[in-house]
Amino acid sequence: MQYSSSTSRPLVLSASTESTVYGLFALAMALTLAGVYIGIQFYVQLLTSGLALLLVFVELGIIFTSRWWMEKSPLNILLFALFPLLSGITITPYILSVLMNYANGPAILINAFGATVCMGLAAAVFARTTQWNLGVMGRGLFFALLGLIAMAVLQIFIPSFRTGQFELLLSGAGIVIFALFTAYDIQRVQTMAKAGANPFLLALSLYLDLFNLFLYVLRFMIAISGNRRRSW
Repeated sequence: MQYSSSTSRPLVLSASTESTVYGLFALAMALTLAGVYIGIQFYVQLLTSGLALLLVFVELGIIFTSRWWMEKSPLNILLFALFPLLSGITITPYILSVLMNYANGPAILINAFGATVCMGLAAAVFARTTQWNLGVMGRGLFFALLGLIAMAVLQIFIPSFRTGQFELLLSGAGIVIFALFTAYDIQRVQTMAKAGANPFLLALSLYLDLFNLFLYVLRFMIAISGNRRRSW
């Protein structure tokens, strides 16, 4: 099924392509959990050898070259699978630091995961039922993301940006941006401007939306309810 060229709504993906996207997304989530498990096994090495930073650069390389490798099989399958696996490994030190440094760390992680799932489902329902074309948000969301990255960099170098109030503001903005990105990309999966869209690109975009949404929800919850353990 597809819309007429006289309408403003884009072409609709075939059911097989849409199911492929969500299948790849599910695979990415499973590989992230596998990466977390691996990261727990090699936690000390990740922190002491600089390996975690190296893996982050590998992840960035995969992202920045994605337009090139997504059309090349079987390289697209291998790199698509490698990215969430590395993401799970590199996020492990942060997750373990939450568990070790906050008395209520387990509750924070569980609540952040539950909130992310609920927000993701809400975004999916909205994207698939709304009559609005969320594609008009694309450019605005891109510039909002650039602003979010710029503020995160400034937070590293400017001490006044590392206050609890600024962390609440920054993490809250990240939650809004990536929740909107999730709805935007879910509608992109359902309706595309061109036929034959690459399922790897769509699945990777959706994965990044929810992965980053979880990180910002976690930061927000730490900022509002983190009970840091006392160091004796």
